[in-house]
Amino acid sequence: MSVRAQRVTRQLEILALRSMELADRVASGELKFLEAVDLAYGAALWADLPNAIEKSGVINTEKITGDDIVQATIAAAFANARRPA
Repeated sequence: MSVRAQRVTRQLEILALRSMELADRVASGELKFLEAVDLAYGAALWADLPNAIEKSGVINTEKITGDDIVQATIAAAFANARRPA
């Protein structure tokens, strides 16, 4: 795996982890859902992650875009939100 691909993979891991934290805050009532999703997506755009994904060669951009990957990562994180005990 190229250095660029490794960097993008790490950025996606961080996005997933931070999105899970935001999702947990939504589940606990600290944040509103749309606010949390906007924060996660805005951070990914600020980091230029969709373009970095496409340039990395990790995905076939004829079938899926970097933006699709970012949105799927955020969606998966929110689908697994934990309610506090």
